[in-house]
Amino acid sequence: MRIYRAVSALALAGLLAACGASDGPTLVVKKTDIPLAIQTTGELASARTIEIGPPKVKYTWQYKLSYLIPEGTWVKAGDRIMAFDAQQQHSRLRDLQNALATEQQRLESQALDNKQEREQLELDLAEAKMELEKATLKSSNVDDLMARLEVEKLRIDRQVAELNYAMVDYRRANRISQMKVDREITETEVSRLSSEVNEQQQAIEEMSIEAPRPGIVVYKPNNDGEKPAEGDQFSVIQKVIELPDLDTLIIETTVEEQIAHKVAAGDRVEIKLDAVPERTFTGKVESLGRIVRLKSRREPSKVFDAVVSIDNPDTDAMRPGMAARLSIVQRIESDAVAVPQHALMYRDDNAYVRVQGLAGEREQEVTVAARQGGEAIITEGLDDGDEVIL
Repeated sequence: MRIYRAVSALALAGLLAACGASDGPTLVVKKTDIPLAIQTTGELASARTIEIGPPKVKYTWQYKLSYLIPEGTWVKAGDRIMAFDAQQQHSRLRDLQNALATEQQRLESQALDNKQEREQLELDLAEAKMELEKATLKSSNVDDLMARLEVEKLRIDRQVAELNYAMVDYRRANRISQMKVDREITETEVSRLSSEVNEQQQAIEEMSIEAPRPGIVVYKPNNDGEKPAEGDQFSVIQKVIELPDLDTLIIETTVEEQIAHKVAAGDRVEIKLDAVPERTFTGKVESLGRIVRLKSRREPSKVFDAVVSIDNPDTDAMRPGMAARLSIVQRIESDAVAVPQHALMYRDDNAYVRVQGLAGEREQEVTVAARQGGEAIITEGLDDGDEVIL
């Protein structure tokens, strides 16, 4: 009878334990130091980035992209990264070269014609001088035997010769001056056209753009979020490519207006990159903006811009534009436990969790220090090894 009662007691205890056991998932408690942080997202960027677009070419307002190096390409200074269609510049260059050739030919013709005309002017002047000398000689050989009318005629002939010489000399000087002006005008036009030809040749060279420094090519989206492609049209103020300096990587992020007062420069930040989820990087808040703005058209919440520096950036793994998840650490809770918030129960303003024990489950009152990321941070009420029923 005693054996039967003992077996019955054991069976009853087993049944009670089976009834108290939970079939749901549990969390084995292990206390640790938990950072309490503000969660936000950001994007990798470079503190020193060169933005490159079409060159500034005279008489050109629209540029057609004819070549674009693939995004993500590592380039050295001097490597060709993009080019724009230079057909308009080549056409203008041909017109300028033809005009220059015409003016250069005119300059050569002027030089030849001026030489011949100048020789003729010198001959005319020499002839007028000779006539003047003859008239002067005749008028000086007057004697008393010559008739009065003949003497007057010689005097008048000398005056005519003097006037003729003065006129020929004036015409010669005036024509030489005019030839000089005409030549200067043509030379100025040749110089102007030569300058424009050189300028146009330079413009054609500038339509092919080289990297000003080493870096990795990043396409710059337009206002609609579309990345550039060959054949697209650009204005002179638009940018096509960014060349970030990977030695100055930062994270550009935002902090919501309601919690911005909790964030300050120098706060430690834990960084997770979506592209490298297995690694955690660290950094700090470098600056927090002073002007609030709307986050975006789709998200009208108000935010402050912030910049986070990275302690030890891995330039082999990190690229500008990568998405980052940030935890801006506010304080560290020592010997704390993080459990999902849905595991908590509340009664009389006190928080409880269900704990699985040998004799079944029980309710355990706990102290919740904070909540973050869907978890409750518990600082009192649980010990290492406790199994919290979720």
